[in-house]
Order: sequence, then structure tokens, then C-alpha cells
Amino acid sequence: MLAYLADVFLAQNELSLSLQGRGLNIVTASEKLAAFKEKLALWIKRVKVGNLVNFPCLEETVTEDASLHPDFVAKIVEHLQMLCTSFESYFSCGELQTCDNWILNPFRQNLEDVDDDRGIKEDLIDLRHSRGTQMEFTIGQLEHFWASQLEAYPALAKKALEVLVPFATTYLCEQGFSCLLHIKTKSRNRLNCEHDMRVALGTKTPRFDAIIEKKQQQRSH
Repeated sequence: MLAYLADVFLAQNELSLSLQGRGLNIVTASEKLAAFKEKLALWIKRVKVGNLVNFPCLEETVTEDASLHPDFVAKIVEHLQMLCTSFESYFSCGELQTCDNWILNPFRQNLEDVDDDRGIKEDLIDLRHSRGTQMEFTIGQLEHFWASQLEAYPALAKKALEVLVPFATTYLCEQGFSCLLHIKTKSRNRLNCEHDMRVALGTKTPRFDAIIEKKQQQRSH
């Protein structure tokens, strides 16, 4: 049983790591969770017929100790089914509606499936016939692309950002609290640590040369 749990926790840890980071949005997270739930269903089918290819530690143990007992197979299947049910209840974020699939790729979505609201279809048609916009879509991130279209196609971009902008996980919050714990120590206990937090969590590199040029240099005595 220990070998099986090691394999299951390894798979969940890999999923957890893939859901962390700054560039994750709700669409990407929901796709990864949906894929993992579908994998669980596949694993259940394989275990029922004695295929342990998805559980290398367990497969190695079984190879050494002969075959897997039927009662143990039933326990594994039951646990995987419970895990699948738990994922359904904890991560029931749902799938992106068919009418909103244009957010992922506005150049391939069928216009008949697009919700005809606030002139979105007209903007989508204009956007599709812009070669420069197509090039921009292929080389940039999805959120950055739609943010850059706010001025040209405000209704279309706002609709897309309403789906993409909300936080997908608590990763950024946890990162902030972890950073705060390192900053607020007994020897460094300022009440306001806003500036320290900004430096620690920010991704931009300061332009030190420009900062130094604005400062008055101290003359040597």
C-alpha cells in the first residue's frame, strides 16, 4: 500500500507544481485539472485489468512479490474513485463555455458559436482580418495579447480579460505571506514593510545607473 501511495502523491505533487507560478490563468488551470481527472478514470480501468504502468513503485513491488491480490486491487480502485470524486467537489470550476472559446484562439473559433453580445462578433471579424494582430497573438502570452487590444477592441478585450484576469490559485498570496515572514523578524520589525515587499516580490530589475545619476555624489575628503 505504501508503494501505491508514493505513486499517487508523486502524481498529485506534479499537478500541484504545474498549477503554481505567475503565468497561470483560470483557463489553463481548469484544463490541467480536467486532464488529471480524466487520467484518474484511465488509471482505474488499467488497474482493474492488472495494468500498473502508471504506478512504477507499486509495479516494481508486485514484480518482486508475484501477483497483486484481488482485494488490494479493489482497494486501489475504491481509493482512485474517491480521489476522483474529491477533485470534482473541490475543483468544480467547470469548462469554458463554447461561446467563449474564441478567447483561447480568436482566429479559429466558428463565429456561429460566439455569443452575439455588445458587438463582439463585429470586433472579432475586424480582429481576424488584421495580419499584425495575428502575428502579435502567436508570439505573446494570452493575457498580454488581450490587454494590448483594449484600445482597438474594448468590448472584445474586456470580455476576454473578465475570464483570464481572476486569480486561478492562491500561489501569489502564499508567496507574499512567505516573503513577509522572512522580512518581519525580531531584528527587523518595522510596522510598514510595503517597500521591502515590493522589492522582494517584484519582477522588474531596477535601473541602477539611472538612479545613481540622479543622486549627488559625495566628495572624498
